Parts: sequence; C-alpha cells; structure tokens
Amino acid sequence: MSHMFQVSLAPDFPLSDVSEIGCRLAASKGVHPGFTPASVGALDLGALFYAQHQGWSLVVLPDRNLVSRMARIAREGAVAKRDKPTQFACDLMAFCQAMDIQLEPTIAFHELAACDGNRAAQQELGWFRAADHGNGARPWVELAMGRLEKVELGSPEEPELADLAFPLKRWHRNYIVCLKIAALALELRTPLDRALELLRWMYEDFQIAGPAAIFALFYMAPANAHRSLMRRLRASNRDEAIAGIKNAAWDVTHLSDFVQRVGQADTERRRYFFATADESLSAVTPVLFSSLESSAGTRSLADFLQTVWPEQHALELTKALRRYVETKGDWNRPTPRFGSGTVPRAIIEGEDFVRAWAP
Repeated sequence: MSHMFQVSLAPDFPLSDVSEIGCRLAASKGVHPGFTPASVGALDLGALFYAQHQGWSLVVLPDRNLVSRMARIAREGAVAKRDKPTQFACDLMAFCQAMDIQLEPTIAFHELAACDGNRAAQQELGWFRAADHGNGARPWVELAMGRLEKVELGSPEEPELADLAFPLKRWHRNYIVCLKIAALALELRTPLDRALELLRWMYEDFQIAGPAAIFALFYMAPANAHRSLMRRLRASNRDEAIAGIKNAAWDVTHLSDFVQRVGQADTERRRYFFATADESLSAVTPVLFSSLESSAGTRSLADFLQTVWPEQHALELTKALRRYVETKGDWNRPTPRFGSGTVPRAIIEGEDFVRAWAP
C-alpha cells in the first residue's frame, strides 16, 4: 500500500544540494539509524519527511570529533582544513539544519570535559551552539558544497554553570571493561581465549554489557582490522596507553548511550542516529542491533563476527554470549555486588596492571 503525503518547502529550499549531501553521508557509512530504515535508505529525503509527517522527531548523536570540528568552524569562521572528517562534519551539520534534525552532543561534551576540563568544554559548547543555532541551513549547505570557505555564524553562547566533568557511572563501568580488554590483549593468549575469557569475566565477575562486549569482540579479532579501537596500548610511555584505553571507554559510552536512547525511542516518538567519521567505530555500530540468532530481516551476530573472525570462532563466541545473556537472570547465578569501593578499586587495579606492562 502506498502512502501519499504533501510537503511544503520554502521556495529557496536547496533541495538538490541537500539530496546530494544526504547521498554523501549515506555513502560514508558513518550515520547509523537506530531503527529499521525504509528500503530507499535511512537518509532518503522522502523517508525523513514522511517520518516527520507521522510525528517522529529525528535526533543525531554525533561523536566528539565531529562536534569539535563543527565548533571549530564556528570559532574560526572558516574551514581551515577540508579533510575527510571535517567534510563529514560540514555535511552532517548542513543536512541536520536543512532537514530539521536535532543534534544531541551530550556525551561528546562530557568526554571533552573529562579530558580537557570543564572550562574548555563549556567554551566549546558555546561555539557549538553558535554553529547549531546560527544563521540557518544556507551557510552550512554552501560550506558543505564547497562554494564557501568563510562563514559568520555569530558569537558563542554564554557558558552554563553546569559541571560537564562530573563522573558518569556508565563511563566508569565501561572504563573497567576496557581496562580488562587491555589486560587480556597484553597477555600471551590466543585471540579466541582472550575473547572467551572476557565474556566469562563479564558474566561471573562484572556484568554483561552488550556494547562493550561487541566492541571487544571486534578489537580482539585476529584479523587486526580494528586495532585502532584502542590506540597506543603497547606504547613505551604507559600514560599514552592509559589515554588510549580511556578514549576507547568513551567510544563504548557513545555506543551504550545510543542503545539506551533507541530503547526509549518508541515511547518518546523519536528516531535516533549515531554519527561518527571513525571507520572502525562505524564497523562496530551496526552490530549493536544484530541478533544472537538469525531472524527475518536481522543479521545475526555470528554473521557480523565472521567478517573479522574465522567462521568456527565466530559461532563459538556467539554461542557463549547467547548462553550468558539467557542465564544472566538465573537465581542460582552469583551476582557481582557493587559496593561503594568496588568501581574505584577495579579502576586502580586495572590501571596498575596496564602501567606495569613492559614492551
């Protein structure tokens, strides 16, 4: 059954430009829908107009690198370097402005505050809002299409008094998992043994954290295709290793925030997208919504894992994760207890192990 609806656009709406930008974003494979898209694609203009016509709000969750590039363009009034991530950021902002799609950068600014301090995060937030609330879609469309290099988007908004650097419980737990991933990666085990041990540890000693588990299974894979998910792990300067693990924990936090929001999307009448120019993170993101078993219209986790693991190993890992997920609510299972000192102690122990490792 076909659905007919009418959209009234302003006479100067840059339809062909916005359509081209949307095609570029789709081709980049860096914008991930948290829902099953129409057959024409998640970024098809007609599909997006129809979703809005049906009362859905559209929200994009950009990662820190994209948000920082958007803010920098507003601060400097120009595209200083049109590299691939910067072009992606221009395209994304232009598309969201033109299509009335909200950008929600909360996790990105918590990450920035944790790394560079609250003041730096507040200042960048002011410039991001200038970029997002500036002179409408047209300047961004012109920037994205390469017809404009300099742009005036206005002054930054006044910094808020909110503490963006306050501890996020979700990040702390993801950091503990990433420290465990790092510790196992530094041990002399086979990739399969490391991955199975991580899943066992999550089940018996910590918690089954889906996004973190998926992240780990791609990072630990023998194909080495996604080692950039955790950078500088074997650096002689062990502070660089810790910084890489913290960055990985923020990536996992972006993914877990995305999954949580998607879980509430129907109630809120929102459709969420996650956006990143990081190719390895983009490879992981679609796997978040895979099935532990094959089902109609949904790729199984084993299918995804076979892109980086031998087929038999992919099936064994999927089977193990399925067993843990299905029995995590078993009354006979010892449930790890998180007292007031559990998380800080786990972080200290994990960091001490990583720092003590010698190349």
